Amino acid sequence: LCYAASLDEELLQNCFDLIERTSRHDYAPSSIGWHAKRKLREMKEKEMRYILLYGNKAQDFAGFLSFMLTYDSVPAVPVLYVYEIHLEKAYRSKGVGKGLMRIAEDIARKVGVEKIMLTCFRSNVKARAFYVALGYVADASSPEDRETRNKVVKTDYVIMS
Repeated sequence: LCYAASLDEELLQNCFDLIERTSRHDYAPSSIGWHAKRKLREMKEKEMRYILLYGNKAQDFAGFLSFMLTYDSVPAVPVLYVYEIHLEKAYRSKGVGKGLMRIAEDIARKVGVEKIMLTCFRSNVKARAFYVALGYVADASSPEDRETRNKVVKTDYVIMS
């Protein structure tokens, strides 16, 4: 477990490259869009923390989960917000992601935070099913689809807790 400030540039780049490989295709067409500089700036935020995962060898970077202790906007409730969880292909569908989420949940409990939140693209069906299987549901703060005169404008992400 470490803060963003203690990550060396190479490790930060490994995390960024993994996000780009696994999620750029979800970001790019969304209302959020893909902005490499903005994503790197977010990843370096002072309070951002990382749980790093390695394979059998210390140099075998396998993935990470990043989170921040913050507040849900309305009402102002302390939350642990999971910003990213990404795994190299060899580590997916083996319980590793579930383990990372459980570590985040344990951290939240230890610091007295009762709510964990995250944002998931609706297009990422596998990730949404993963979170639902862990007990996460759409949060009250999640944006809803809007009806216009001619059609329904669907949101492209869901906030879960």
